[in-house]
Amino acid sequence: MSRKTWAIIGYSALALVVIVSVLAWRFLAAAGYFTGIRQEIAADCRAIPAIPGPEDIQIDHATGIAFVSGYDRRAVSAGAPGSDAIRGGIYAIDLNEPQENWALRPVTPSEPADFRPHGISLYEGQGVKRLFAVSHPASGVETVEIFDIGEGGMLTHVRSVTSDAFISLNDVVAVGPESFYATNDHGSRSQLGRLIDDLLLLRNANVVYFDGEKAEVAADTILLANGINVSADGKTVYVSALLSMAMNIYERNPETGALRWVDQVRLGTGVDNIDIQPDGTLLIGAHPDVIAFLGHAGDPAKRSPSQVVRIEPDKKRAGTIYLNLGEEISGISVAAGYGDLMLLGQVFEPEVLVCTQSKELRAY
Repeated sequence: MSRKTWAIIGYSALALVVIVSVLAWRFLAAAGYFTGIRQEIAADCRAIPAIPGPEDIQIDHATGIAFVSGYDRRAVSAGAPGSDAIRGGIYAIDLNEPQENWALRPVTPSEPADFRPHGISLYEGQGVKRLFAVSHPASGVETVEIFDIGEGGMLTHVRSVTSDAFISLNDVVAVGPESFYATNDHGSRSQLGRLIDDLLLLRNANVVYFDGEKAEVAADTILLANGINVSADGKTVYVSALLSMAMNIYERNPETGALRWVDQVRLGTGVDNIDIQPDGTLLIGAHPDVIAFLGHAGDPAKRSPSQVVRIEPDKKRAGTIYLNLGEEISGISVAAGYGDLMLLGQVFEPEVLVCTQSKELRAY
């Protein structure tokens, strides 16, 4: 080959190295790899034994019952023999009992048989009280399951909702007896496509709205949409964008379900599920180091820092109320407020933590 050809090859290789390096730096920065954690922010916590992966928690403040969704994600992702038969469930904690008696009890009905719940949401209105749950069945068809809530939190299956708009469901928030918003955390159904979305920081995630009959995209161009919730008056929708390390705020039209982007609150951490407390404040479980979280997903011995952020919309301020390097809880996914307490769930390990909820907001 000529000297010119070798020069072209050399410059092309150098350009490729530069491009790959820039993309790697962008992803690591977005995932919190370069974020330093100066100190832990402690809370008084105790653990409640749970099923593996108690990923989301919703508290019915009227009855004092906490609903917990979970299934063994590590066993499913490992693809071991028999993993297709693994079924998850919804569990209830009676918060009216003395704290020392708090325990998870199953409330899931036998249907659907193929049930692996992820994000969940409570709805009460128009004479019904229901629980909505994102499910990732072994069949591969993404669904949102709707249950009636009976005495003691026992569930009765109402219907399964499927749609071509359900690509990679993560969380759900109910806004009617059979209507809801749900987040697609990626724009691809394939693992390779989702990996490309993440590595290239593609804003292919979205929010879909199901009006009881059909689903359509209500908000898009989100970088890994995760948790979602709606204000008590139904006029504001909050969506966490994990790899943007931010929370998107949308104005909602209660009549049509249409969403209009209003603002983005940058929080500097990988935001996960969003809980709205009775006083209107938001609690968010978050991953300060997403790279560490990915390591924890593959190996339980590798610890992932866990954080709880509180946002006070009326005062327009936010801060950290809990931060642990991963020894007390690793891979947090949700913080559900209950008075002066909060219940912390996690993606993989078999525990729910009950912690005091500090009123002091701190930077980290």
